[in-house]
Parts: sequence; structure tokens; C-alpha cells
Amino acid sequence: MAPKKVLFLVDRLGRGGVAQVVTNVALSIDRTKFTPVICVTRDKPAHGQDELLRQAGVTVIELKRQSRFQMSVWKTLWQALSDVTILHTHLSGSNFWGRLWGTLRRVPIIITQEHAPAYEKMWYEHLVDRTMSPLSDRIISVSEFDRQKYIELEKIPPEKIETLYVGIDIDKFATGLSRPFAKQQIGVPSDKQIISVVARLFPQKNQQGFLEALTLLPPELLANVHCLLIGSGPLEEHLQSEVKRLGLEETVTFLGERTDVPQLLAASDMLVLPSHFECLPSVISEAMAARCAVVATAVGGIPEMLGDVGWPMVPPGNASQLAEAIACVLSMSDAERNSRLDQGEKVVRERFSKPQSVLKTQQLYETMLATLPH
Repeated sequence: MAPKKVLFLVDRLGRGGVAQVVTNVALSIDRTKFTPVICVTRDKPAHGQDELLRQAGVTVIELKRQSRFQMSVWKTLWQALSDVTILHTHLSGSNFWGRLWGTLRRVPIIITQEHAPAYEKMWYEHLVDRTMSPLSDRIISVSEFDRQKYIELEKIPPEKIETLYVGIDIDKFATGLSRPFAKQQIGVPSDKQIISVVARLFPQKNQQGFLEALTLLPPELLANVHCLLIGSGPLEEHLQSEVKRLGLEETVTFLGERTDVPQLLAASDMLVLPSHFECLPSVISEAMAARCAVVATAVGGIPEMLGDVGWPMVPPGNASQLAEAIACVLSMSDAERNSRLDQGEKVVRERFSKPQSVLKTQQLYETMLATLPH
């Protein structure tokens, strides 16, 4: 039997989590069963992703759509859909247009994947998605928390939406570097506990709350830590001012956007993610693969990631409880910490690895194909 063509429709292709999901599946799917094609509707693929894919034999189509009113570019997609068996769309824009053109083109199977937290959407986005959900044969949510929210807010039949966790490349983050050596390599104090926050400098991520929590740590613990804010964004200037105001200049370093996150996590003793809301943040999986302790807020799918591991989770927006959780981990015995690090590695391999994610996606495709008339 000839391989079935799968077309992935995505707004952008770069380093982001959505692009990584698409890239992982396209590169790893069984080519004896499926032929992957990626159609990027908006920006030109960044950071060499398109070349990586093309070198691996994956067709990449670029629509270079500049505005929502530029309809002529859809002719290219229309032609590409002629022999597609499965159309797998990602994020709101591509989900809308993919469902529309896929239905008109009579693509046999349309799968829609949601990546944003359900409660982050505007009311009209829920209305549009609720109206168009009958055009999807299956809808994917990346956490069980959001699956339940989509059922509640968009009235999706429970049997039509399923959870499929995003997987990471474990080998990329399980570097095998000793922590002291990794600290030396990136030039951070080897005699201090390194706490990293890897996130856009954006209100959602609440680096402000993290800085406030640092000021609430016991002085003897604060003296023993150095913190790295890794990421860029519109709040950078404000957060730098806050570091000065709070007297944390010697404690906090801004590293900006980095491409060496695996090495930075290898050098980190703890990842803190103090977000107000999340979906299923891959940085937590990456940290656990790097044998890094984790403190996070109990929002979105984070309890599904950390619930069986034992790292502390706190309510969002509570600097006092965040400080207590950080202090708890800093004060852990080596035996207790290592036990949780071992469990974190195990959970990532079993639930949040790239092979598991690709396997679950492929199994979904095969299940859907079995429903087609022969």
C-alpha cells in the first residue's frame, strides 16, 4: 500500500513549541506509511528549519501570506491538498483556514490541534472554533486540563477531542555533563546554586513574582544562589529596573534569548516557572531531562507533568508561597533531591519524549484511517 500523504498546516516554523511539534513528527514519522508535507502560511521558516526538513526529504511549501485579506496565496494550498489524506492543522489561524479549505477540498481526514490555553482565547475565538469544530474529524489538546476546558467552553463532544502530550528530544537535554563542569563552561559561580527562569520576558511568565520571591528567601539561602533570567521580551527594561530596586544586582543575571538552553539547564540546579497561566510548557520536560529540580505554579497542564514527581507547585501570583517552595528545594537533602530527579527523568521518558509523542500521533492517524470506507 502506498504511503498516505499528511499535510501539516502551520502559521510559522522556527524555534517555537508548535514548530517543534510539527518538525518532530515530520522528521520521525514512518515513511513507509506516511509522506509528510509542511505548509507554512505566514513567515519564512527561521533558524534553518526549512533546510533541515528539506534535507530529510520533507516537502516544505511557503505561502508567505502577509495579511488575512490576501486570498490569492490559498491557491497553492488548494493544489497541494489534491492528494492529501490527512490534513493536520496547528493554532487558531491555520485551524480556521485548514478546516475551511480541507472541507471544500474533501480531504478525507482533518485533525485540528490546539496549543493555546483554552481560557486565553477571546470569546469570539471560542465562538468561531465552536462553530467550525464539526468540520474536524478529531481535535487534539496538549494537556488533559485544556481538554476539559475545551469541552466546557466550546461544547466539543468528549469522544472527539483527545490529549496528546508534546514530546522533547531527551538526548539533547540529557547532556551527561557534570553540573560543576557545566557551570564552569558557561561562566557562572560554581560554588552557588544556580536558579534559572527560561521564558519570554512577558507578563504571563511573571518574572516579577520570581524577583519578589527572591527577596523573601532567608538571607543565608539567598547568599548561596545565583539566578539567570533566560529569554527576551518587552519587560526586559522594567525587570532590570526591578532588580536594581530590590537590591538583586549581584544575584540576578539577564542572559537574553539563547540557543544553548541545554547547556544552561545542565548548569542549573533549579528551574523556576512562576507563570500566571500555561498550557504544557516543554521547558519543564527539558529541565527534568537535564536532571534539574523544578518549582512551578500549578496552572494548566503543569500538575500533569509534576504530579508524580514531587517537586513543589504553588498558586499563581503568590510570591510568599513561591519563596517557600524555592527554599524547600534548596534545603533538600541530596538523597531526597536525587530521588525526585530520578523520578523526573522516568516521567519524561515515559510521557513527554519525542518518540512517545510521534508514536501517539502516528497511532491516531492509523486509528482515523481505519474509519475510512475501503
